Amino acid sequence: HLRFRRQHTVIILGRTARERNAAMVPPPPARKYGAPLFFCSFAPKSSSDAAEVVLGGGGGASSTGVANRLLLVRVEDNAGVKGGPHKERLESDPASELHTGSVTAVGGTLVPTKDYFIAVLSGGDGLVKYRLKSGEGDKKEFQKIDVADREKLKSFKQAEIKVATSDSTGTHVAVGYSSGKIVVYETGTFREVKSFDPAKHSEVLPEKGGVMNLCYTPCDGKLVVVRDNGTAFVWDHAAKKKTEKKESKKKSEEVAKVPGDGGMYRGCCSFEGGDGSSLFCLGVNGKDRRSKVSMWCVGGRGTGARRLVSRHAHNSAITALAGCSGAEQGRGRLVATACSEGDICIYSADHKMAVLHRVSNAHMIFVTNLAFSPDGRRLVSCSADAGARITNITKTGRQVGMEHNIFLALVALLLALLLSAVRVYLRQ
Repeated sequence: HLRFRRQHTVIILGRTARERNAAMVPPPPARKYGAPLFFCSFAPKSSSDAAEVVLGGGGGASSTGVANRLLLVRVEDNAGVKGGPHKERLESDPASELHTGSVTAVGGTLVPTKDYFIAVLSGGDGLVKYRLKSGEGDKKEFQKIDVADREKLKSFKQAEIKVATSDSTGTHVAVGYSSGKIVVYETGTFREVKSFDPAKHSEVLPEKGGVMNLCYTPCDGKLVVVRDNGTAFVWDHAAKKKTEKKESKKKSEEVAKVPGDGGMYRGCCSFEGGDGSSLFCLGVNGKDRRSKVSMWCVGGRGTGARRLVSRHAHNSAITALAGCSGAEQGRGRLVATACSEGDICIYSADHKMAVLHRVSNAHMIFVTNLAFSPDGRRLVSCSADAGARITNITKTGRQVGMEHNIFLALVALLLALLLSAVRVYLRQ
């Protein structure tokens, strides 16, 4: 009986090892689109059955000879691949493209509840809205949405915008500048709602440092900010104005600096906590070139941030990070990181950042951007190697938790069998 149980256990463990080895098979190569890519997002109103992605990039100045374009690419089944994270891929030929002249799309944000997205252009108009409009033969084309306020358009052209992000309702968009300034605008009109001047918060933050990453917390509308000097903070831009006597207290309540975590912060995403608190994740690049991803909780005004969990991410620096609630499909909260060596890792934020998928050599060089589909079923990534790819999320946090429990049960069973064998031996 003991011999049968041991053999059965070895078979189970062996099957798990084979599955683990199969997951280490090199992924299919990413699709190439002829120019470095810096922006990726799922298209507005993109459905699960007919998914499309928007890619942006190019060679910058026209003197490089590399075209600057926005591309619309459909997702298709990957022939010959049954199931797993590589069952789908991007089509080789874009369904539509728009040349952006001498300016390159370096970032952007999908606007929830709207039929357009916002692109960040290096130079040119700076911040541009695009919608996908059906043309001849139902072919979709990029349509630029003009800004009514010409002075606002002029101010965008004069400033160097680094990043933009929309809130969960699509009513406001936060824009980060290379100077460290942050401005919250109404999405529809680009009317300025509130601005953040780092010079007015020098007692909490160092003045120097441009904005690298931004994300809204879903439950209270705070902004998590990562700067290019490696620091991070939470800005409560909804804090009510107070009298001049209480101005210094107001500043300290508006800004909560995230404590250091042994490296430089890179990338951010946020979720709603189960108790109504705000949770957010940050990538951390250590001095030894290894990186990790950590989850934080920020409470009431002025209470600061508290780290909940941290785990190893890559053996090289994180270059992109994205998150998704995944609530529609019961997938829970998801986080993805990518590194300078082209690897991608997807985690379950509901299970202490347990790894769902790890794709080695997903891209030839560093990954520039990541984005989840709204339903949490897919992840699109792009790279400076001109490649983009789809990674299917086929595991859930619940499955990982179950596998962990099975593993612990098997370990307990093996220990029990070993103790039984020792007792039998000692009796003999």
